Amino acid sequence: MTDAEPSGRPSDPGASPGAEPGASHEIIAPRPRSSEDPADRWLVGLRFVAVGGMAATIISATQLVDGLEITEMMTVLLAIGASNLVWLTLLSWPRAKRQGEPDAERPERPAGRRYVETQLAVDVISLAAMLWFAGGVTNPFTVFLTFQIALAGLLCTPRATLGITALTLLSAAVLTAAPPLPPLPPGLSRIATAAAVSSLAALLGAFVAVYAARLSQLRADSARNERLAVLGRLVGSMSHELNTPLATILLLSKDLERYRAEMSAEEVAEAVASIAREAERANDIVGLVRGHVGPDQATEPVELCSFVEELARAELDRLGFTGERRFDLEAPLSVPIMKRAFVQVIANLLRNAAEASLLGRKKRIIVSVRQEDAFVFVAVEDRGPGFSPEVLSRLGEPFQTTKEAQGGMGLGLYVSALLAKQMGGTLSLEAVRGGGARVVLRLGAG
Repeated sequence: MTDAEPSGRPSDPGASPGAEPGASHEIIAPRPRSSEDPADRWLVGLRFVAVGGMAATIISATQLVDGLEITEMMTVLLAIGASNLVWLTLLSWPRAKRQGEPDAERPERPAGRRYVETQLAVDVISLAAMLWFAGGVTNPFTVFLTFQIALAGLLCTPRATLGITALTLLSAAVLTAAPPLPPLPPGLSRIATAAAVSSLAALLGAFVAVYAARLSQLRADSARNERLAVLGRLVGSMSHELNTPLATILLLSKDLERYRAEMSAEEVAEAVASIAREAERANDIVGLVRGHVGPDQATEPVELCSFVEELARAELDRLGFTGERRFDLEAPLSVPIMKRAFVQVIANLLRNAAEASLLGRKKRIIVSVRQEDAFVFVAVEDRGPGFSPEVLSRLGEPFQTTKEAQGGMGLGLYVSALLAKQMGGTLSLEAVRGGGARVVLRLGAG
């Protein structure tokens, strides 16, 4: 479609005045930031600023200091400028493969960290050469040697920082043998010292501010990328949970399509109800990926003991658990709960208990409900193999599982803990003496 052709869509009243109907706007993903580029390019930029500052200082000094020879200093300054252009060229060297260029001919860029360390080492030597022809340690701007140590501390490894520090100290020692500056006019020495210290402080402050801002941005990017990575792993791991309800829906749908003429009204109604239940279960699983209790899940009062017993019996039947079932329930308790979230948490705990019981000496699950003060406690206990203290301390974190051989994802307790928090409660896990585990959901009593 060209710009002259109508798009066939009504114009958007909320669109910006500059947007023409039918215009195409490309969405460009942000360029991934490199962890190496900023330090390299900052050093090049700082070096250009330093060259300009040194040139201005040399020109000013010729007007204030009689007999000052600047030929050698200007030669060193030109060499520093030329080397900085070399650094800039190397930084611009393509890291990605050039279009149509084979991998074997791809130019490689040096490692970023070593690149920064090399630049700083060259900077120390270059500054020392400049100071040698500018009076050595008698020059107030000798304090700028410490700037290289500060940069190394921020940008390099501790070992490299020690190397830059040693090189700086060696340079300062050599500069003690440099020819001194010609005698300065009265008061000029104090002005030069103040200017040198002020310039150093300004550079350090500016660099630290820029570096801190960049570090904050990198941390934010890292946190975002970590969240995306966890979400990707969570979605990938949870996807197989959808297989059961979706397979049931598919099977029942095909049965309805093929045999509805032969099925009674009750059978059709039961199949439709089963499809609805499995669809709702699939919807709950998708909600778990978000770790979120939907806004439609308002609390409603239930008689908790009978509700938990009914739920546990139905869920254990669905899981095919044939072991012993014990229910330790108090007198009737009316408690406001978020039903769907509560059901999902208890279902997760019962599934974990049933799977653990298969590995233990006794196939027994104990479900209990009790009230203490302003809280109610719903516990699911099994007689499985239990957990070691090391494993126990990590359970509840995402992707931590003791059932890897059985295809466990390590998400049941993690998701249950998220839902418990959304319901205003907590989930705790403890080992049972003699083998087994107990998971306790604590909720407000109302």
